[in-house]
Amino acid sequence: MKDTLITKKRLAALAAAVLLMPCFMTFAEDEDLQGQLSDVQSQMEQQQQKKGAAEVTIGSVSERLRAIQDALDTAMKEYKSITQAITATEKKIADTQKELDKAQKELESRQGVLSKRIRDIYMHGQLNYLDVVIGAKDFNDFANRVELLRRIIAADMDLISNIRDEQSRISEAKATLEKEHERQAQLQAQSAAKKDEIEKRKAEQQVLLAQAQNDKATAEAALAELQASSNAITAMLQQRAAARAAASSAGGGGGGAVSYQAVSGSGVFMWPVSGPITSPFGYRDHPIFGRQILHAGIDIGVDEGTPVAAADSGVVVDADWLGGYGYAVIIDHGNGLSTVYGHNSSLNVSPGQSVSKGQIIAYSGSTGNSTGPHVHFEVRSGGEPVDPMGYL
Repeated sequence: MKDTLITKKRLAALAAAVLLMPCFMTFAEDEDLQGQLSDVQSQMEQQQQKKGAAEVTIGSVSERLRAIQDALDTAMKEYKSITQAITATEKKIADTQKELDKAQKELESRQGVLSKRIRDIYMHGQLNYLDVVIGAKDFNDFANRVELLRRIIAADMDLISNIRDEQSRISEAKATLEKEHERQAQLQAQSAAKKDEIEKRKAEQQVLLAQAQNDKATAEAALAELQASSNAITAMLQQRAAARAAASSAGGGGGGAVSYQAVSGSGVFMWPVSGPITSPFGYRDHPIFGRQILHAGIDIGVDEGTPVAAADSGVVVDADWLGGYGYAVIIDHGNGLSTVYGHNSSLNVSPGQSVSKGQIIAYSGSTGNSTGPHVHFEVRSGGEPVDPMGYL
């Protein structure tokens, strides 16, 4: 907040200087204005750093949000799968329990028959099969008695076998039921853990969304301040250009007025470096703010430390740290044309120095608001950015 108030005071002072600036300025006034410009550029640098940090933070948050959403989607699918498995297990438990109940009833029924058979034997004594056969009246009676005995023995054996089968079925059903109960307990534990994970992911997502919104608001405020500073400086430079032209027309008269150096370039620019255009001039959708913002120059992809040449002869207006431009050089080529070279790692010229076309003025880098080594090259006409491709 303190930085914002300072910036606003600087802008107010700068605006006043622009409005009150006469066509002919003394050296003291010029130096004072340069001091104000330096202060504003310093404030711009701070705000640009804040904006850059906010953009990095928002970009990181966006990636993390996508990762969290992917993890949340996966967790929801796993939770649904577990829930379906629990439902299937519950059905299997219910079916197994029905089979177990049925087997228990059949066992009880057969055990009842067997018990009655045992009681009959106990009450009437063990059947003497030999007496039954010998006591037959004739052959037909004998055959009937043998068949009856066979059926009695077979029925007893079937009864015992069935009882054993039912006991085996019951044991297997109980074992299956126990396993399914264990599986159900495991699935329910997994379900609870997965539900906790989902809730945790959702909470984390909400925190990051709030953070992203706050960072976006911060970045928007920083961008607005930078734009205001840029507009004020542009207005000042245009006024200075007008004052320079007036001084030149007057033949340097006016006593203590500034003596401006005449500038006259060829108007045909050479490429400052050789490399591919990685980002052209023009309006584009901003990846952070979701609206179109002017890219005021072209970005030329080069390695760190590549020599940067002056596009045309002229006079160096500024060579210093220029906020989001990082270490930058501004050259006045006369006739209202100037060029800007941004994001350099080091500078090779100074303000006020005359340079020739092709002279090395800097070495490329990635300073300021930059994501990698390149040269940001601008052409300005009357202080306003124009497409450099029309001059190269």
